[in-house]
Amino acid sequence: MRTGRPLSVLELTTLGIILKRGPCLGYVVLQNFAHSQTSAYRSGAGTVYPLLKRLTASGHLLLEENHYTLTDLGRNALRKWLASPTEGHGVGTLLDEVRSRVYFMRLLTPPEAVACAEGCLDKLRKLEVDCRRKVEDYAADGDPFSELAMLGALRETEARIKWMEEMVDRFRSGQPWQAGS
Repeated sequence: MRTGRPLSVLELTTLGIILKRGPCLGYVVLQNFAHSQTSAYRSGAGTVYPLLKRLTASGHLLLEENHYTLTDLGRNALRKWLASPTEGHGVGTLLDEVRSRVYFMRLLTPPEAVACAEGCLDKLRKLEVDCRRKVEDYAADGDPFSELAMLGALRETEARIKWMEEMVDRFRSGQPWQAGS
């Protein structure tokens, strides 16, 4: 039962969790979401179990003896998502989507990971310019509270850029793919 719609970030993150955890119970996936540091991904049983059922029905997951594993279709969908440009448009969405992808980057080769991270960096730098312009606009309009709120978004974006630059350096060195790192 495959639908024509693309998988959501939550569905793709679920595939990534199952890749990372190996064959696992739905409860393991549920616990990963329940303890997520990203509030957008804190999902309960009412979301996770139907999502697992959909991914199984669509052929992305295989369920054997109550344990989920990725099929080739699931692995390819996850790999395609990881290697593609992020879709996030606002500060929070872009930052959370970037961080979520990094957990599963081992599925990519170092050059693919570098390309993905550089694409994310490009979007973050554009977001930084936009945030900086909005801070200046709010200051010029005499709206100090909006200026301070946007300054928070700017600082978060600046920190994420620094993190992504460090990641690109590590990806270029092949460090995360080396045993013991």
